[in-house]
Amino acid sequence: MKALGRRPELVALGSVAIGVVLVVGKLVVGLLTGSLGILSEAVHSILDLAASTFTLFAIRTARKPADKEHPYGHGRAENLAAFTEGIVLLLTAGVIAFEAIRRLIEGGPPVIPAGYAFALLIATLLIESGRAVVLRRVGRLASSEAMLADATDRVADVLATIGVLVGLLGVRMGLKWADSVAALLVAVIIVRAAGLVALRSGDILIDRSAAGAEKQLRAAIQGVNGVREVRSVRVRRSGPNLLGDASIATARMLPLEAAGRLADEVKLAARAALPRLDLTVTVEGQTQSGDLVERIHAAAARDGGVRDLHNVTVERENDGSLHLTMHAKLPGDMTLASASQASAQLEKTLRAELPDAARIDIHLEPMEPHVVSGEDVTKRRALLAERIREVVESHPAVKRCLDVELSDRHNRIHAHVVAELAGEVSLEQAHQVETELEEMIRRALPEVREVTARATA
Repeated sequence: MKALGRRPELVALGSVAIGVVLVVGKLVVGLLTGSLGILSEAVHSILDLAASTFTLFAIRTARKPADKEHPYGHGRAENLAAFTEGIVLLLTAGVIAFEAIRRLIEGGPPVIPAGYAFALLIATLLIESGRAVVLRRVGRLASSEAMLADATDRVADVLATIGVLVGLLGVRMGLKWADSVAALLVAVIIVRAAGLVALRSGDILIDRSAAGAEKQLRAAIQGVNGVREVRSVRVRRSGPNLLGDASIATARMLPLEAAGRLADEVKLAARAALPRLDLTVTVEGQTQSGDLVERIHAAAARDGGVRDLHNVTVERENDGSLHLTMHAKLPGDMTLASASQASAQLEKTLRAELPDAARIDIHLEPMEPHVVSGEDVTKRRALLAERIREVVESHPAVKRCLDVELSDRHNRIHAHVVAELAGEVSLEQAHQVETELEEMIRRALPEVREVTARATA
């Protein structure tokens, strides 16, 4: 059965072949016996055959990949097939009910309850029961709405066949009206089955939300690390597949690449919960009133006037007001007047974000060029490198000097040193050691213009 679930079109083709045999048999027996119940079943089967054929083409169409004209795929073909089948069955039921009522009122030709008619009905009962079971199981395995609709129709056929069989028994017992009543019962059964199919498929065609799937999706997204809030989730069905979109909130200053990676992780979690889901993720920033530094960075990014905001400090004064200090970089060729204007605009933006700020100090710095020309002169200045190594290892917190590199940039020496510290040292303490090392090297060796110290465990 699982193998057939992977090839639902084969099951649909077999259903069409069986439908052809049943139509021929019912038409012949209905005409020979004059039974409206059997003839109504023959008409029903003709429409079933058309619906089964439609289902076959719908399944093949629904499994075509997305293209330029159908970027969301062709899954809705199955929903359209199921909806159309429901409407056709409703029309069929109306015609059968009209003829049954007319015969009950005006009378009709005599019905011959022949033995072969009973044989046909019993055979039909067994065949349709088998078709219903197979179509329902394969429809569920393949997530085929059209095949599930066809299975519902087969269940209606089973019930209708039982009604016609009872009606024919009634005629044999002398109740001439029993056949018309059976036909009317068939119409009622068809109406109920067709209504269920049309409503379910119609809901999908008008994008009714898949409530159960949305609940699963929300739970899956909430479990992803980095997602602060799931703001909205929408899921709709398209044939055997699901299409959805989700809006999530995360840290406001999350880098663009990290936001893209988070969106990918959300999609993986969603696909694990709902394998047939194609999800679109929107990442938004979430404001946390208590994280003042993040709010300052977010306001500066929104302002856009300065770049590389760093060394941000928020001081809470005794009166409850805030004192903000920070460093901001601007292009080095910008005039002081333009830089001051950019600084004033940033200060205005920050006051709007944090009204409690009584004082804001922005230290402006020139941006470094993107590429600096230089030369590695460590070997040529080996004595200087060795002296720097001695200065580094003289610090009481340094276990050993791991590396020293000297770079000549326009006849100015820039030193880069790596010092090993104890692993249990806090980051704050390590940063203090780095600062002290840079000062020690500059004092001991004035010819070194710039020093970059790095601490590692």
